[in-house]
Amino acid sequence: MENTKEPNFKLLSGKDFIPEKYVKSLSQNYVGGSELQNLRRKIQALSEETSNNLKKNVYENYVQFIETAKEISHLESEMYQLSHLLSEQKSLLSALSTTSILEDTQPINLERENKATEKDIEEDNKQKLAAILEKVEGCKELLEVHGRKLLFEGDLLEIDPTENTSLKTVHVYLFTDSFMITNRNSNSRGLMKYIYEIMYDLSSLAVVNVRDLGNVKHAFKLLIFPDTRVFQCSSNSGKKEWLDKFDQAKKTRLAQEQQKRESVTEKSPSRSTSIESSSYNPFEEPEEDLGTVHPEWFLDIPEELDVCVAQRHFEEALSLLQKSKEYINQLQTTNDKHDQVLIDIQRKAEQRQHSLTEVLMKELEVNPDKSLQGGLRAARRAVRLLNQLGRETQSCNLFLKLCSSMLRTQCKRVKREGSTTTYIRHLASVVFTNMCHMSEEFLRAFPNSPNCASAYVVWATNELLVFTTHFIKQVFMPQTSLSTVTECIVLVRSQCERLYSYGLDICYQLDGTLRSSIIKALKDSRDKLIDSIKLRAIEDKWNPMNLHSKSALSRFIHEYSLMGVHLESFVSGDTWLQLTTSTLSFTKMFFQFLNDCMKLKTTELMYIIDETLYNVFDAQLKHNDNALRNETNQEKRMFLTKNADFLLGNVIDVSQEIYNRNVGYECQTLKKLQQEYVALRKGISPTSRNTKTKYSSDFL
Repeated sequence: MENTKEPNFKLLSGKDFIPEKYVKSLSQNYVGGSELQNLRRKIQALSEETSNNLKKNVYENYVQFIETAKEISHLESEMYQLSHLLSEQKSLLSALSTTSILEDTQPINLERENKATEKDIEEDNKQKLAAILEKVEGCKELLEVHGRKLLFEGDLLEIDPTENTSLKTVHVYLFTDSFMITNRNSNSRGLMKYIYEIMYDLSSLAVVNVRDLGNVKHAFKLLIFPDTRVFQCSSNSGKKEWLDKFDQAKKTRLAQEQQKRESVTEKSPSRSTSIESSSYNPFEEPEEDLGTVHPEWFLDIPEELDVCVAQRHFEEALSLLQKSKEYINQLQTTNDKHDQVLIDIQRKAEQRQHSLTEVLMKELEVNPDKSLQGGLRAARRAVRLLNQLGRETQSCNLFLKLCSSMLRTQCKRVKREGSTTTYIRHLASVVFTNMCHMSEEFLRAFPNSPNCASAYVVWATNELLVFTTHFIKQVFMPQTSLSTVTECIVLVRSQCERLYSYGLDICYQLDGTLRSSIIKALKDSRDKLIDSIKLRAIEDKWNPMNLHSKSALSRFIHEYSLMGVHLESFVSGDTWLQLTTSTLSFTKMFFQFLNDCMKLKTTELMYIIDETLYNVFDAQLKHNDNALRNETNQEKRMFLTKNADFLLGNVIDVSQEIYNRNVGYECQTLKKLQQEYVALRKGISPTSRNTKTKYSSDFL
């Protein structure tokens, strides 16, 4: 009996291995879940080891597989060439054995009959192609290739190669050199029943039989690098007929290409004729001009391009394409433009260029399964090659989509930890550092392209909009103070200004996007400040402030001197200040509010800032005015007048200095306050004052 306690490769891969029996024996031999879990881990480790070995073998043998496929292709070509030579010699010997000098009339008549038959066949084929042109919309190039013949046509059901679900019904045409796919025309008027979709060259596709599995029956697969398409026939006989026709078309195509190569080679002086004779032969027809002799590397261009793309040697493929284009342009300017070999190779090279473009574009495409570990440096190669292929617009769009995906990934890694300011500092640094790096890579990839530069500006604008939307949700909340909001906005502005060095200025858009939220924050902060002034007014006893110690008084005076306010003239005794706690608290609060407004200032926000400063200061002066109007004690009135003079003189003067330093001129609303409350500084309550000024607006 086999040892079931230790799994091994021979046991699990044996022909007589039955999973149910193996599991049943394990459950009998093992006691407890821990032993079964250990065994499960061993089997999992064996599975991973087997998978890694398989991958390693695939990677090691990949290049050998490509080289072997190339050798097989060359060998197949040589076999066809040998077969054609043998058939040619056989026909030549047969013709020599039946040739007679005395009976020359009958062969000539047969030759004329053969020529007449070929003309009829050619005329019939032209009529078939013309009929296809009448039924299919958008296939004008159908008659451009000389000698193209229709072999077979019919309806097929296209199947999704991965999901095995039906996609659509197509009508397809098989020619001697190509395979054309058309779709049904839903807006058909007249004879146009189908719409042209695509045409594949037979030399660029492979036909593979598909086994019947589930709902997929009577199907075959077309392998067109780098895509795969699956088609389902109505019956097994129909599938067999399609495969036979494909095989026939492939053989005919190879035979035609071999004849072209032989005709080119026979014209070369290095190649001798099969039968040489120095004497004149009266039955020999004069040799026809077989066209230009093309070099071997040019004839092998399609196969070499396929190999380069398969091995991801994209630079070599691009070099071959450029070399072939230069050769074709040189021949078209000096020789016959209707060289069939030249046209055929040119068409194949264009198809390979299209395939190369698709592969490079897939290198830049963003999908969930693709790793972004290489960053933008890994995309340099694909972008450079696409630009050289003339696909600058497509490469620019894909590059910017890749940038967006990388930016999203980096932002998701920023965790919401700590304070709001810490989070915004980290997030803004990540966003704008990546945008700077992406700007540098963009300028490297598209140095002189106005269209791409415009696309990049639009991209940067959209990315900033995404960032500001998230920023508003995180910062502009009811419980967030204006100082925190201001600090976060200053951080973002400073980061956004880093893009100046790359010629990109989007700070105006940042300010415009945040403007409505800033106005709302200013209004909320104004309302909170006015409410706090009213609460202090209720509790205000209008008594001088006592600091209780000289050191505390000294620290207090120093603190206010840093704000620009000097309190030495208001000191009385050792620890007393001839100002109320309410007045000093308002002074400190107003300076903080003013500094925040100055950090937030923009041209569009100055009106609401001036109006907000006016309303806050006016609320405090109203409190002083009401207290003075209701006070009858002369000593108390003098004390109230001193506090009002401090606010209208010292505080507003320092505020004007701060305002002028940041804006360049003095605040008109604060000047207006000084004029309106000038009587308050003299101990007189202003009784007739219009409280609604020209600065009042719907904002308030």
